[in-house]
Amino acid sequence: MLRAGARPTLAVRRTFLRGLSSAAAPPFDKILIANRGEIACRVIRTARRLGVKTVAVYSQPEARARHVQMADEAYCVGEAASSDSYLNIERIIEVMKQTGAQAVHPGYGFLSENAHFAEEVEKIGASFVGPPSSAIHAMGDKIESKQIGIDAKINTIPGFQGVIHGEDEAVKVARDIGYPVMIKASAGGGGKGMRIAYDDDEAREGYRLSSEEARKSFGDDRLFIEKFIEEPHHIEIQLIADKHGNVACFPERECSIQRRNQKVLEESPSALLTPETRALMCEQATMLAKAVGYHSAGTIEFLADNKQNFYFLEMNTRLQVEHPVSEYVGGVDLVEQMLRVAAGHPLPEKLTTEHLTSNIKGWALEARVYAEDPIRGFLPSNGSLLDYKEPEGATSFDISKPVRVDSGLQEGMEISTHYDPMIAKLVTHGETRDACIDRMEEALNAYVIKGTPNFAHNASFLHDLCRHPRFRAAETPTSFIAEEYPNGFMGVKLADDERRHAATAAALIHAEKQLISFVSGGGLANENFLEVSEEGGEDRNWVVTLEDHCPGAKQTANAKVSFRVEILSLEEFSDELSIRVTEVDEWGSAVEGGTSTSLSLEQWNWDMEQPLIDVVMDDKRRTMQYHGPVGSSNFCAYYLALNGSTMRATVKSSSEAAASKHMLPPEVKDLSNMIVSPMPGLLISVAVADGQTVEMGQEVAVVEAMKMQNVLRAPRAGVINTVKAKPGDSLNVEQVIATMEAEEGELAA
Repeated sequence: MLRAGARPTLAVRRTFLRGLSSAAAPPFDKILIANRGEIACRVIRTARRLGVKTVAVYSQPEARARHVQMADEAYCVGEAASSDSYLNIERIIEVMKQTGAQAVHPGYGFLSENAHFAEEVEKIGASFVGPPSSAIHAMGDKIESKQIGIDAKINTIPGFQGVIHGEDEAVKVARDIGYPVMIKASAGGGGKGMRIAYDDDEAREGYRLSSEEARKSFGDDRLFIEKFIEEPHHIEIQLIADKHGNVACFPERECSIQRRNQKVLEESPSALLTPETRALMCEQATMLAKAVGYHSAGTIEFLADNKQNFYFLEMNTRLQVEHPVSEYVGGVDLVEQMLRVAAGHPLPEKLTTEHLTSNIKGWALEARVYAEDPIRGFLPSNGSLLDYKEPEGATSFDISKPVRVDSGLQEGMEISTHYDPMIAKLVTHGETRDACIDRMEEALNAYVIKGTPNFAHNASFLHDLCRHPRFRAAETPTSFIAEEYPNGFMGVKLADDERRHAATAAALIHAEKQLISFVSGGGLANENFLEVSEEGGEDRNWVVTLEDHCPGAKQTANAKVSFRVEILSLEEFSDELSIRVTEVDEWGSAVEGGTSTSLSLEQWNWDMEQPLIDVVMDDKRRTMQYHGPVGSSNFCAYYLALNGSTMRATVKSSSEAAASKHMLPPEVKDLSNMIVSPMPGLLISVAVADGQTVEMGQEVAVVEAMKMQNVLRAPRAGVINTVKAKPGDSLNVEQVIATMEAEEGELAA
């Protein structure tokens, strides 16, 4: 028997998986996947391994999507809008009949928790790979599910058991419960239709925005209100149940690192729980599943405080985004078990709560990589992936290696504003929590994601979370991001030795590009280089200035910093370099108190096909990404990324650095008197008019992107000069919505 926390060998894990896959015949001949993106690809992979043929559906703009390419058959079900395609029940049922698909796997989102869809599938004699429609209906309605929990003697959160009608009632109910409260959509999930309110004004705004989001996301704008438990941890129990009364619960997942109720990092197990609390949670999860006659994969979500008191939150009657971490620590392919349960098979004898929770296989962590700009308030981004390379050695959709990437994208594909902005789920596994997080940092450094000029992603924020001392110490209530980033994310702050690494890498890139010929294998051995470096002239003495490259940032973590990088010696028959790195100002003059360090650089790997620089300096290995030269620079400048910090590295000789002191600074575009759209999206409403006086923070407009409502507010008190956009307009990044009068009374440009 394996101890909790111990990572089994690959052979042991494969043996266990074979034990769970003992049935010789595939559960179905052909299934349809009523979804898109990474979850469709993930289901197809398991189906293919089991010998099950697959049918994909797609919207018109996704005819070349990855899940379409992977499936055995693919059919268009409508136009780009989800309501016309992936939510088009009638058309999907037609495709099932046309193809003879015996079952449908709904993935998550879209129709995965639609009881009517499950009923329509059953009407044509096919199997819905999920729970019975009665369980979907009961648990999909948060008001009804809470009452079922109360009746089943499950710990529940205090609140109002009814639907809220209007802003006035929302305020009254919130006052009765006592602020703070959580306003929640009765249907759906994923953080949509949810707002925390601390006073009457926030209750009114929360009701309005949550009901609108819920209506557009789920077709159901009903809301309810319950007490907001402060400083909670979000803990959930993954379960799988068959049609024969067997329920198996996995070790818990901790999903407390959230932004706007959207999960960012998920891990299993939780560092908070004791084995006793884990057992109690599994017991209550089992009770609730049996109370609604549940079968298939599902998740019971709880809120737990630091004293391990826990309360039922909701049940997700589907496979969840974060299911890979449970697959790692449980050694189970959940999609396979869902297919077998749908076909009527009982759970394997080894698949029990006792076995899963007493044989926890190491630690797993999932990071959700999104097309969103963390510097610009996490606003959604879109564009084409120009360069996309997953970490070397990573697997897709399985647990055979310690790094896994679940993605529905590939190089050259477009990320559309019509759908969820997820790029991938990056998952790592380790024997301990620290080892797992370390591996995540390494994987993020080696994950190349570059797009069109306005494209952004959140990998830098994921880096910063993994580096954060509180996260490392597992001090992670759901308020973590709000507490640690009260003014938003300002960028990753690199340590001194990390910046020295980056400066040295920039200098060596400069040497490679400008002064020596590329040698196969990345070696620096070059006769002329050796002669010049031994003489110690200016050609081996550079001033490297690092500055954050975060478009749209008003403030960033690292001030501009410069280093003098000197090549002292180079061994003729090795890659070993002796380097001195000294902190200076951008003109090359010594900085008072600046450090000067002599370093030995043992290895520098350069591969022109893979833009990764692997630097080993004083036994510290760091992988950096080289994003290319800066084309319009007067000097030699390069873009580098290290541990989530993307930098512009400008390399100058000593004379060039001294001369740059006399150059004029670049002109900066002034947007202070303009209210602009921070992302591409649809203008839903405008709350101001020409000539109207506004206060700082007052609502100006609401922009919808990626199904989320984003309120734009006045940056200061003033007078609206001109409203330049109207509801219904499609907006580009930094498109002007309104202008304001300057403080001196002059009109905005």
